Amino acid sequence: MINTNPFPAPFASPFTLNPKMAPRPVVEKNPQPRENGMARIINYLADYSGCGHWRILWPEAVINASGRGISQSTTAMVADPRWYEGVKCVKLQRQASKAQVDFVKHLKKVQQEHGFKIIYEVDDVVFREEIPDYNKFKFAFDTKEVRDNCIEIMDMCDEVTLTNDFMRKLFQSKISNQKVTVIPNFVPYSWMGYLFNRRQVQQSYDKNKKKPRILYTGSGAHYDVGNKTGGKDDMSEVVSVIRKTVNQYQWIFVGAFPPPLEDLVKSGKIEFHTWKSLLEYPSFIQGLNAQLMVAPLEVSNFNNSKSDIKFIEACTLGIPCLCQNMETYHTAPDDLKFSTPEEFEEKIDWILNKKNSKRYYSNISKLRGIAEGRVLESENNIGAHMEALLTPHGSDKRTFLKKWNP
Repeated sequence: MINTNPFPAPFASPFTLNPKMAPRPVVEKNPQPRENGMARIINYLADYSGCGHWRILWPEAVINASGRGISQSTTAMVADPRWYEGVKCVKLQRQASKAQVDFVKHLKKVQQEHGFKIIYEVDDVVFREEIPDYNKFKFAFDTKEVRDNCIEIMDMCDEVTLTNDFMRKLFQSKISNQKVTVIPNFVPYSWMGYLFNRRQVQQSYDKNKKKPRILYTGSGAHYDVGNKTGGKDDMSEVVSVIRKTVNQYQWIFVGAFPPPLEDLVKSGKIEFHTWKSLLEYPSFIQGLNAQLMVAPLEVSNFNNSKSDIKFIEACTLGIPCLCQNMETYHTAPDDLKFSTPEEFEEKIDWILNKKNSKRYYSNISKLRGIAEGRVLESENNIGAHMEALLTPHGSDKRTFLKKWNP
């Protein structure tokens, strides 16, 4: 077998291009489709879970379906320069290993021949000093080597894309590359948007006035499960309110629940559901018939850099979402924000007040207006993705991106 891999061992093994093992889109003479002159984009995924879908796979699906380009995603990095003929952009999602550093160095050489753009895409803080100790995924980034790898790759890229302005400023303070662009998460209409039913939301509110249903969704990464921080985590400030009001409201947790509330889950006073797949999630959440969703977070650089997607999902379904008053949720109206446990309890009572159903109904229209501005398939929003992929940072041609990068 002829070894077409330009890398020396031990770097060779992850990228050895045995013709029988190479990704199938590689063909001998002209591997790149160029139908109708559409731009070709390659995405190197870090995961196929929520992050991979929000940031890569769903935008890719809309780009392909709308004929704006030909976008392809893979986790297997390809070293063969022929693979990049006709490519306009290569996007790297949250790459962090030494092998990936070496691969990007090779990619920069291939870039000189083919002229494509290289983007580093990230939707969470990767700097270990900013990741809370209670976060169960911290281990993946909790070494100096991984931190340095991330920074080295970002500095080699033509641009870094991420989810909000606070995160942009934080990253610019950590890396040399100042070409950092905000692209918020957008909700695919085909995934969740079509589920909105005003009559159902109103009927659910009327039906559950005696004991309104309040929903929280989130993984165990939000909780101090191993007592690493003395119980301080994203829910610690509001646990007492939940316990206090457990007979007044039907609290619902999806994914995981705070350890201090385990007794209420076991007794059935708190309703708990395990995590659902991305395909099941929208209809499942809608089917829980919640009158309110909540989004508490510890205020920190890590959490301020998170996407506001929990709020936007609630808006999409027409359900109010009470959010922590912080940079993450700057898009939420002031009457749907809280700063203290006392305000959390007061705002819940104000939102769900059974004597003021007209106010609750009017909120539905307000929330839906916010959601409609964040539909992935809209010209403005998929246009923002295309501008980031195909135009240089700072280009005058970036009209859709100006909204998020003034």
